[in-house]
Amino acid sequence: MDSVSLLKQSNIAITDLRLEMLEILRLNHKPLSFDEFHLKANKTTFYRNMELFEERGIVIKTNLERKSYYELAQDAKAHFICDVCHKITDFALPKSTTLNGRVKSLVAHGICNECE
Repeated sequence: MDSVSLLKQSNIAITDLRLEMLEILRLNHKPLSFDEFHLKANKTTFYRNMELFEERGIVIKTNLERKSYYELAQDAKAHFICDVCHKITDFALPKSTTLNGRVKSLVAHGICNECE
């Protein structure tokens, strides 16, 4: 679904900034923090929009070391974060996972092979 349709479906007013934020998330396919967006918007505006997106189920927020990271809910994956270099990589969940409900996001911490 394109960004305009996503905002319309979620009953959110369409602005250039919101479209740009969603497009950045769509193109990156990984959780991003405010610093990684490189927007011409202040932090308050950014976080208010992300809070709205989160309330409407468009994005998922993950907090890591006092920093918020965002990804599109439809693209959410399981992420591994190295405790040493803080690199984020994706990993697949086993098919035989028995959970009650739907997993929206999963974050695992450890030490990557490069830092070990």
